Amino acid sequence: MRQKFSALLGIVGGIVDLVAGFALLESVGMMGEQTMMGPSATTWGGYFLMGLGIIVLATGLYLFSSDMMRKRAILGALMLLYGVVMLVLGVAMIGQMFSMMQGSSLSGVVMIILGIAMLYSGYGMVR
Repeated sequence: MRQKFSALLGIVGGIVDLVAGFALLESVGMMGEQTMMGPSATTWGGYFLMGLGIIVLATGLYLFSSDMMRKRAILGALMLLYGVVMLVLGVAMIGQMFSMMQGSSLSGVVMIILGIAMLYSGYGMVR
């Protein structure tokens, strides 16, 4: 049961990160951001969210494999790490760090909820 819950959290968390990253990059692209100094922090944030989404989604899909039981502690530690990152990103979104992104407050709340759930799941796997 816990393995399926963790896998589902990873898949949902990865999808949320991918959608938030895509929305952030889309909002930057619509504004036609061209600066002499290169990409802005918002652009880097979008790429980070996309990369994190791919990694979390891949971990969630891996959790469905039967190989998970042998690597339970490692995967639990990864879930703890993902949970902390999701909490930080959720607080940053609620705090309007990514002000160009529409719906950042809603995305932030969803990321905080998923982050707490990932911390719970990861703690249970490491224990």
